Amino acid sequence: MLDTLLLVLVGLVLVVPLFMNLVGPFIVWKTQRIPTLVHFEPIADEDFAEHLTEAFSCYDQGLKALDFSLLGSSSLHDSHTHTYFRLYWHPGIKVVGMVVSISAANQPTLTYCEFSQKFSDGSILDVSNSPRPEGYPDLPVKQSFRFPGVVDVSQLLSLQNQLRHKLKGTLQPMDYPLEQGFGEMEDFLRRESDALLAKGLLHPEIDESGKRALTLRGALSLTWRSVFPGVRIWGYITARRGQRVLQGD
Repeated sequence: MLDTLLLVLVGLVLVVPLFMNLVGPFIVWKTQRIPTLVHFEPIADEDFAEHLTEAFSCYDQGLKALDFSLLGSSSLHDSHTHTYFRLYWHPGIKVVGMVVSISAANQPTLTYCEFSQKFSDGSILDVSNSPRPEGYPDLPVKQSFRFPGVVDVSQLLSLQNQLRHKLKGTLQPMDYPLEQGFGEMEDFLRRESDALLAKGLLHPEIDESGKRALTLRGALSLTWRSVFPGVRIWGYITARRGQRVLQGD
């Protein structure tokens, strides 16, 4: 009896990842769409409050303690996930802060803090403490670094500053166009989509909801970075990247 139960458990451990890696890409290929033309609608504070997790509130307070000013709150929804975020700005150091909360069916809510800077050459430096790696491959539109073990926002901001000095040298950070609201983020999503298109991961057509469909190659790439064992491998690579730069490797 115990032997049979053990065999069933081993079978499940092997079959589920095999199914996700072999069948998952085709499900993603048919159902997933990538936001390209997006218009973020502001959400009033009293309406946004219901989406605040304890971790979200902690990051929010931490950013305000560092003299970041709240620019606004909004959300992004697709067939698989619901994302709520708040955007902040620090004019003294010209850094954009963001707190993000992502929920999906049958998964725990993911909450993290992120810092971004755009420079005079158009490049973007992005540092977050997201415990989950991005599903996209490296793209020329931004340099991304992840420090999943850093929960203190002041420490995360210090790491962002260290990476800036290491990677950007004398390049000047740019002001955030406050009058455009979420326009900078909307523009970035379009450029990110175009970069995925250039890699052959998306189809060029944009549907009526402002999204592009994945190519089969794109679905394979996205799935590999999102399910076991690829998510563990990609997660290790992206989590080590920032430390390697700071250590001069």
